Amino acid sequence: MKSIEQLENDYWTEPNEFTSGLVATCHMYRKIPIDELTIEQLRLLISQKVGLKHIIEIGISELDKNILAEGDFYEGDLLMAISNVQSEFWNENKTEFLTFKNIVERNSELIKFELGEKKFDRINTNIKASVQQCV
Repeated sequence: MKSIEQLENDYWTEPNEFTSGLVATCHMYRKIPIDELTIEQLRLLISQKVGLKHIIEIGISELDKNILAEGDFYEGDLLMAISNVQSEFWNENKTEFLTFKNIVERNSELIKFELGEKKFDRINTNIKASVQQCV
């Protein structure tokens, strides 16, 4: 499978000494074949909107296997990253959005129990905002 930079045919110049750690990390992750990305790598790239159209399905698939999939921060951090994807992206990727929404609905009790009502409400607020955009 190809990497984000291969799929986008967009090869960033090598980071320099003035590049932030985040930019250098994203630069490195863009070179990894997308089917080899870890939960943490997916979480970071999705949260930074890097290669989103190429990796969102993989992230959603990971949530389907484990709604509380965990990167380096906390249980459910991939879920939170995907729930923060902008409505404009979902409007152009309605099938993926509906899949994501259904996975969240199917796992709502587990999310509430494990992450708490506050995070669940934030996820739901983001989904509702996107539903209005996708209609």
